[in-house]
Amino acid sequence: MRAWAWISLCLLLAGVGGLAYAQGTGGTGGGSDDDGSEDASTGVTRRADLTPEEQVTEAERIQTGARSLSQRVMGMLDEARREGDVVRVTCLDDKLTQINAHAHTLDDRIESLQEATTTADGDRRNHEFTVISVLGQNFQQLERDANECIGQSMFETGTTRVVTEIDPNTPTTDPSLTPATPQENIPYLPPPGSTRPMP
Repeated sequence: MRAWAWISLCLLLAGVGGLAYAQGTGGTGGGSDDDGSEDASTGVTRRADLTPEEQVTEAERIQTGARSLSQRVMGMLDEARREGDVVRVTCLDDKLTQINAHAHTLDDRIESLQEATTTADGDRRNHEFTVISVLGQNFQQLERDANECIGQSMFETGTTRVVTEIDPNTPTTDPSLTPATPQENIPYLPPPGSTRPMP
């Protein structure tokens, strides 16, 4: 699970880097006709929409939601463990690991955002807020995924009943039973199931 969390984190940071570069090449948003709206392709709030103080407030809101999500999924995981539902336990444990890994990254990013706000470093502040916005979207997806974790009951077929049908033309004699040997002067052929030699 720990290795999966690191892989997820690396993929997240790679995606964020590409997003931040794309936003940086598109300008700061000043003079744009669609300022105040959400980017149609990513849903990340444009950085020109919020003041530095509002960015910090939004980041802290995402942080609070992440902590609440972690607690809720942990409760779901505990319930699945009590029920002995191994399938659901595995699914929820994976989602919780990812949530906690993202939450740790979020804490670091919020600290950097606050420092950039204090030092009036606009470029760094906008970059950190972009990363935080993407993390917020990841939390939403992980919440949906956790709610969709299915239990082993989905794979249970219920009580089964085996019905055996016997062909009425099936011989009723037991081939393992050898009939008594007739008198010596009478020719005798053993049945097919017998290994007894002829007299």
